[in-house]
Amino acid sequence: MATATFPEVRSRFFSRQEIAAVRRPLNLASFLPPRIYSDDAIFDFEKAAMFRRSWLPFCHVSQLPQAGSYVARQLFDESLIALRGGDGALNVFSNVCRHRNAALTLPGIGRCKGKRISCPYHGWTYDLDGRLIAAPFMDRTDDFHKGEITLPRVRFEIWHGFIFVNFDDQAPGLLGQLKPLEPKVAPYRFEDMVAIEFRRATVNWNWKISLENFSEAYHQPFIHPQTFDGQFPATLATYDDVEGPYGMFWMHQKNGEIPPFLVPPVEGMPDEYYRAYSVVNVYPLLHLFMDASIPLWMDWNILGKDRHELIWYMLVPASRLANADAQQLKARFQEIMEPILLEDVGVCEAVGAGVRSALARAGRISHMEKTVWQFHNWLLDQYLDQR
Repeated sequence: MATATFPEVRSRFFSRQEIAAVRRPLNLASFLPPRIYSDDAIFDFEKAAMFRRSWLPFCHVSQLPQAGSYVARQLFDESLIALRGGDGALNVFSNVCRHRNAALTLPGIGRCKGKRISCPYHGWTYDLDGRLIAAPFMDRTDDFHKGEITLPRVRFEIWHGFIFVNFDDQAPGLLGQLKPLEPKVAPYRFEDMVAIEFRRATVNWNWKISLENFSEAYHQPFIHPQTFDGQFPATLATYDDVEGPYGMFWMHQKNGEIPPFLVPPVEGMPDEYYRAYSVVNVYPLLHLFMDASIPLWMDWNILGKDRHELIWYMLVPASRLANADAQQLKARFQEIMEPILLEDVGVCEAVGAGVRSALARAGRISHMEKTVWQFHNWLLDQYLDQR
C-alpha cells in the first residue's frame, strides 16, 4: 500500500506531522493541537495578522434604521463607527478624532444629534460623511484647513444585511468567497429582519472553544438530551461540503414534522427548511443558528486569549414585528434558548481548563464534527499565511 505524502510546509506554530494530520480526509484526520487555544504567541498572531485580514462581522443593517444612526465598536485595537448618512448610504469610519485621538463615542448603538458627531474632548465635529466641519479655536493655527480633514474610511461589504469590515485592502472580497453558500442562505432573507439583543455574557475561555461548541451536533445527546436532542437528534444531522471560508450543517426534526414557531415563518422557503435547524459560520466570527421563523445570531467582543463577551441576537422578520409585542416575543425566545445556552457553559469551561494541560493532545475527529474539521483547516490556512 502506497504511503501518502504531503508537501513540505514550514510553520512557526506546528510541525509537519501536525499539519498533515489536519489536512487528511475527515475519516483519518485529527484536530489542530490544543495549544491553539492556550499559546500566547498564537493568540498574538490572530490579533495582529489573522483578524486584521479577515472579514469581521460588525453589525446588522437593522441597527442603523435612519440618517444619523450609528453603531460604535472596539475591534481589537481599532475603534470603529458605522454610520447611516443623510442620503441613506452606509459607511464605516475610524471612531478616533483626528485631533488628539480620543474616541468620538463610546461603544454602543445610538443616533447622532443634529446629524453630526462631536469629539467630547475638544469639540471637533464631523458630518455623517466623516468630514471635519468644526474645529473650535483653531483660527490662530497657520496652514490649517478643516476641509482637508476626514475620518479614515474602513473597507466594508454587506452580506444579507450583515455589515462586515476588513482592515486589509488586499484581502479578497467577501461576497465572491461566499457565492457557493448563496442558494442555501438566501431563502432566510436576513436582510429583511430586525436584530434584537436578548442575551450577553462574558466567559473565560478561548474564543475558538465557543465557536466549535456551536459547530457540531455530536455533543447534543450528552449535553442537551431534553432541551434539543429529543426533537432534533444528533444522529440525523447532515454536514455540508464547503468551497470557501464558511461551514454549514443541518439538524432535522426526528419525524420530519414542522415544529411550532414563535411567529409565522418566512414564506416561500424550500419545504425542508421548515423541518430543520441549520447552522452557518462565516469564519472567523459570524455564527447563525437558524429555524425558518427567528434565527439566532451570536456576536463577539474578544477581550483576551481566555476571555470574550458573547452577544446573542434574535433576528425577527420585520413584517412579523408589526403584529407582535417585541418585548413579549423576546421573553418567550429567551425562555426557550436560555436553558440550552446554560447547558453549554460547563463543558466549555472544562475544555478551557483542559487545553492548558501539558498532557493534552490533538484528538481524532468524528464524522459528526465535520464543520469543526473544516474550521481547523481554515485556521491552518491562516496560520500558514506568511504575509
